[in-house]
Amino acid sequence: MSVGPDPNVNVHLIEETRKQINRLFEEVARLSEADLAPPDFYGELLKRVLTALVAPAGAVWVKTPQGNLQLQYQINAAQVGTDKTEETRAEHSELLRQAFQQGRPLSLLPHASAGKADGGGTAPGNPTDFICLIAPILVDKQAAGLIEVWQSHNRHPDAVQGFLQFLVRMAELASMYTRNHLLRQMGGQQQLWTQLEAFARQVHGSLNPTEVAYTTANEGRRIIEVDRVSVAVRHGRKVKVEAISGADVVEKRSNLVQLMRKLFERVMKWDEKLIYTGVKDDSLPPDVYKALDDYLAESNSKLLVIYPLRDEREKESKRPPRSGLMMESFDPATSPEQLMARLEVVGKHAVGALYNAVEHKRIPMRFIWGPLAKVQEGLGGKARAITALVIAAVVALAAILTFVPYPLKMDATGQVLPEIRRWVFAPQSGEIRRIDVKPSDHVSPDEPLIDMFDQDLSGTIRRLKTEIETADNTIRNLESSLGGKVSDEAKLEYLKEQVKAMATLTGKKAELHALLERTNASDSTPGAFTLNAPLFPANGPGNDAKWEVLNYDFLEHLSGRPVRPSDPLLRLGYVDGTWEIELKIPQKHIGQVLAAFDYLTKQTGKEVTELDVDMIFKSDPIHTYRGKLARNKIAALATPHQAENANENEPVVLASVRLSGDDIPADKQAPRDPLYVTGTEVHAKILCGNHRMGYSLFYGVWEFFYEKVVFFF
Repeated sequence: MSVGPDPNVNVHLIEETRKQINRLFEEVARLSEADLAPPDFYGELLKRVLTALVAPAGAVWVKTPQGNLQLQYQINAAQVGTDKTEETRAEHSELLRQAFQQGRPLSLLPHASAGKADGGGTAPGNPTDFICLIAPILVDKQAAGLIEVWQSHNRHPDAVQGFLQFLVRMAELASMYTRNHLLRQMGGQQQLWTQLEAFARQVHGSLNPTEVAYTTANEGRRIIEVDRVSVAVRHGRKVKVEAISGADVVEKRSNLVQLMRKLFERVMKWDEKLIYTGVKDDSLPPDVYKALDDYLAESNSKLLVIYPLRDEREKESKRPPRSGLMMESFDPATSPEQLMARLEVVGKHAVGALYNAVEHKRIPMRFIWGPLAKVQEGLGGKARAITALVIAAVVALAAILTFVPYPLKMDATGQVLPEIRRWVFAPQSGEIRRIDVKPSDHVSPDEPLIDMFDQDLSGTIRRLKTEIETADNTIRNLESSLGGKVSDEAKLEYLKEQVKAMATLTGKKAELHALLERTNASDSTPGAFTLNAPLFPANGPGNDAKWEVLNYDFLEHLSGRPVRPSDPLLRLGYVDGTWEIELKIPQKHIGQVLAAFDYLTKQTGKEVTELDVDMIFKSDPIHTYRGKLARNKIAALATPHQAENANENEPVVLASVRLSGDDIPADKQAPRDPLYVTGTEVHAKILCGNHRMGYSLFYGVWEFFYEKVVFFF
């Protein structure tokens, strides 16, 4: 007798299977509420689906942001045979596309077709030896993905329908997970946007590069969720690490910071993003590679990214970027791609703020422009601020010109000369035959300088000698006549003639002697005479001292030339004595100079007899020296056209400025060597006491106005 299956056993098996399916369903339901990454959730889902259906293979497909299907997770999909040939791959892809578009569950027998091809392409179908079960993952009635399961071909058709219903229920749980995941994503994005908004407000809230860098480093680290963020800023050619997240102060001398600065400098010069994920790229530039290697030897970073920040306003510049960000993670828990994407977002918000802060720091005189901007705002606008500023400037200038004392200085020119000096003139008109001295020669007083000859002088001397000889002969003849026998009347007459001849002889001899003495003429060579060096004055150094020939070009200009007594021939000076400045004071300034003596006497309460004179030598124009101008050293006569400048036609008054003395500071006394050179030009300013600044600076304008306008009316 045959025995059938035990009904109790089948019921027990069905009950166990139902409990197992319910348990798997509950597990998937709990997973759909959990905060899992999509690969983790779909992996757990697919494992439980295949376990419940006792299916050999399966896959989960999700929609990408571009609208395409992407394989999210698979188990044994390669063993099914969808990728055997290009034809089977195209047939399976078309099946997935139409199932995704229709958004309905379907089951397809092995090697069965699902419809006609669209547009003459490949027809959708199941190219495998397995039953294909597909259930869509719907979110708001739109397909967001597919769950695909391959089942053995020997399953009963009724069982296949049950499998498809179970797969649909699992797809509903997947839809629930997708909605929850999207909500969490939206919440995370909302939180990220809130953080970015707060970050943008904070990073643009300051124009101090250090403050902006610290905000970028600390707030950026929270947004990116890495271990360390550092900020570097380029100042000119030098790169400086401005901020490191978590550090209150950047210790510039630490080895880590120095290596970080070098790495920043190399990467910013390279102007490309540096990414290190545990393996160094051999294609990096050598200097970047070496700087990275040195830094990694000091740091334990497993992920390092340096992002040069180039603002839109410096894109055309050929210089390195103005700033850069470094992101480091020692044990990254998130994919590097997500961290780098967040880094780029932070960098795009920070680059403008860092650029503005550095540009603001480069503005010169910011400590002046800042208060001026506040004043302008307080006055109610630019126009009012400018008006108030102009009025304040005019009032301040007027107050300064009125109340601030300033020395009144009178311009003058002059030249350096020995205090004891003489021009040598010819005592008699004549022709120069020979010059016995050369420039810079030293000559003693009364030493011959020039040999001259004058034909008129020769005739005069010869005439005087003839007259002397005639008078002498007349006296002898009269003496001889008086020795003979003559009458008393004749004798008286002879005596009268003798007295007259003797008077003539004495007069002519005196005249000849005076002529020879005055002209230094030679008695033996009539007409020849010499020009001798003069004697020193009584209060001078004595006649044992020597003169020096000061002028230079006399040999060329005087040799063989006839000269007159009014022609200056040689200039001699005692260079070993004291020197002075022969000053030429313009006529328009002499009144101020003379009035300064009385003005300073009233100001100081004691008699002032000398004025200070500041001067510069044309041979040493970078130093200012001091001299003294005495009242009794100013000439009482204005000499017309004394100045050599052809444009200066008004008369000048000559004066002498003392260059040495105990009352002149040693550092203000002009050194004898090399400045004491005869004729060196000097530009001088005579100090006439402190007056109101407006008068000291613009007295010439007032005098011109008074002379041309006030006096005219």
